[in-house]
Amino acid sequence: MTGNEHTIKGDRALSSGDEDKLGFREIARRISMSLIDRASEDGLVIGLEGAWGSGKSSLLFLVSDELQRLPEAIRPTVINFRPWLIGNRDALISSLFGELSKQLDQVALNTGDATPVTVSKAKEASKALRSFMTGMSKAGALVEFAGKATGFGILEMAGEGLKAAGEATGDESAPQLSDLKDRLVTALRELGHRFVITIDDVDRLEPAEVIEILRLVRSVVDLPNVIHLLCYDSDILAHSIEKAASVRSGHAYLEKIIQLTIMVPKPEAMQLRQWFSDELYKIARTKDEDELSRLKQVVDYEGGRQLKTPRSVVRALDAIRFFWPPLREIEADLADLVWLQLIKDGNPALYRWIEEYCATAALIALGTARVDKTENEQQLAALLATVPAGHFNDLTYRHHFAEQLPGVEIDYSKSGDVLSIFGRVNDRNLDEAIRRKRLASPDHYRLYFALSRPSHALSHDDFTSMWVAAEAGAYQAGALLLKLYEQSAAGSLTKADIMLERIEGSAHEVLTPVQCENLLIALSQVADEAYRRLGFDPDWISSLWTRAQDLVPVLLSRLETKRRRSVVKTMFGRGAAIGWLTSLFRHETFAHGRYGEKQRPQDEWLFKEAELDKITALMLARYQSMSASELMACPRPISILFGWRQGGDEEGPRRLVATHIASDAGLIDMLESLFSTITSSNRGTFQVLRQDNIKPFMDYEDIQRRLGSLKKNSVLGERAKRLLKAIEDGDGY
Repeated sequence: MTGNEHTIKGDRALSSGDEDKLGFREIARRISMSLIDRASEDGLVIGLEGAWGSGKSSLLFLVSDELQRLPEAIRPTVINFRPWLIGNRDALISSLFGELSKQLDQVALNTGDATPVTVSKAKEASKALRSFMTGMSKAGALVEFAGKATGFGILEMAGEGLKAAGEATGDESAPQLSDLKDRLVTALRELGHRFVITIDDVDRLEPAEVIEILRLVRSVVDLPNVIHLLCYDSDILAHSIEKAASVRSGHAYLEKIIQLTIMVPKPEAMQLRQWFSDELYKIARTKDEDELSRLKQVVDYEGGRQLKTPRSVVRALDAIRFFWPPLREIEADLADLVWLQLIKDGNPALYRWIEEYCATAALIALGTARVDKTENEQQLAALLATVPAGHFNDLTYRHHFAEQLPGVEIDYSKSGDVLSIFGRVNDRNLDEAIRRKRLASPDHYRLYFALSRPSHALSHDDFTSMWVAAEAGAYQAGALLLKLYEQSAAGSLTKADIMLERIEGSAHEVLTPVQCENLLIALSQVADEAYRRLGFDPDWISSLWTRAQDLVPVLLSRLETKRRRSVVKTMFGRGAAIGWLTSLFRHETFAHGRYGEKQRPQDEWLFKEAELDKITALMLARYQSMSASELMACPRPISILFGWRQGGDEEGPRRLVATHIASDAGLIDMLESLFSTITSSNRGTFQVLRQDNIKPFMDYEDIQRRLGSLKKNSVLGERAKRLLKAIEDGDGY
């Protein structure tokens, strides 16, 4: 990883070398082929429409890039015309036609008499274009408004569509502009070479400039083999037209010029969240499982509401790139920061309300202020005024929102409001917020404000194949999942990720118990192999392991008791994916309160108490039969060691490790299998050895002493030095 991941990107379109996060490349490829294969030879004006931030400029860039990748025999000349850099009408004419003339000269230069496009035809077209450009400049006006029959101005050309140059200038001997245009039309038609003129951000021009550029396009709309591709937000552009041209309907006005529209496809919410998650992974990491769990909820619930366009993803990520480095130094809470920045960029009014609320709540916690009933009601009304009606109707989202702020609770009374605010915060929760430097902490909340900051869709055949494989058996289902996992969808998403997501969402409702059983066993067989093939961080927000884990209770719920018991036994007794199974085992060990500080609500459990008893016995038996080599060959051996220990056998992992590290080579091998990967804003990605990962399984001081004595060893010396450096780095993380 380079330092570029931590550089603020800014709001800009894709350019050469940038990654296509939303799968626009295939769309651009198809648009470019249509421009060549299906567009009229009589000229065409196409509108590429999309709201601000929807990615239309990026799509326009990709269309231009795809056109320039076409085979030379059919490749058009692409002219990127940017009118906001040009001051007046004459300059617009000169710039556009000057560039077109230059490209015609280039066509002449690149062709010869042996090709269908001859040098003489290209030169004739260039000459005709210059004459037409001169005539238009002398005419002084491109078009005029005429006719009010429909209640709004219609762009019409005088005579054949253009005033005579002689009529405009008083020179009777000058050629008619319509004649000059006829010559140009004939020359371009005979030339037979296509030109695509892209005009971006038309909607960002001043209203008067909008009219000028539309007049210019309208004046040459019927030039053969010339396609204009305009990029804009139709509502904003229509408003500018209404203001500048004094017409009732800017959309109707626009329809007289734009002959065909292409709508920028709207990304799916999951696609935007995944993009956000992928990039966030490169920027920052959570400190522990609790923070990671809350971050997942933030991305799901708040990200689902605030990440609506590509621009919203970029802006939120840039905000985090800017604010996280100084907050990380003081161990602030990443989940709280992400939640707040998502709201700030999506709903500034709500962000300001949260800022004020946290300040008041801090004073209440300190005992220096109180809020009476009237102020409480006013503040709650102010909160509801910042969000659309029904914003808090979803009970799950309401619960998530309330958890972020001190003293905010769900109001369950039938006649009450959706939330209650400024409630009493118990001492335990207050102490926890302060200890973790949370947004809810009266001592730390200002840290978060002071810096004030479907290309991937599965086909019907994909689903059909999955159902058939799941019906055939666990082996077939697992093989297909691995095959899908090797097929990229968008960003880091694979088809397997999307398949599991879809099954969890609603597709599981069509599955038979046999299919559910085979899918569960398949996951227990192939999840580790998926990790080995592509690699990912299983502890991050979204990974195949996470999605597979979320699917387990969904599929188990569709099995009757006897079958469910058999599946659990098969998964944990014979499943090859012992790394993934260990992650499930550890999740349940903590969730049931058998290890750790507290038990989680039962709706967060994956397995029942009796099932966990059986799973514990099966996993401990498997751990105890493992060799050190088998352990180190598994994904994330450190997780297996901790799972073994947390399952109730503290001495078992120590004995296994002690036997293997008796030799110096065994010591080096074992320690290298216990690395943790760290991502730092200033160092990028590197590996460390944490004391907390070593001490439960071996003598920490003895390990350091042995490594120190091995530094000069001719065979193991360099590896020993690397391990000592990793231990030193681990002290800071």
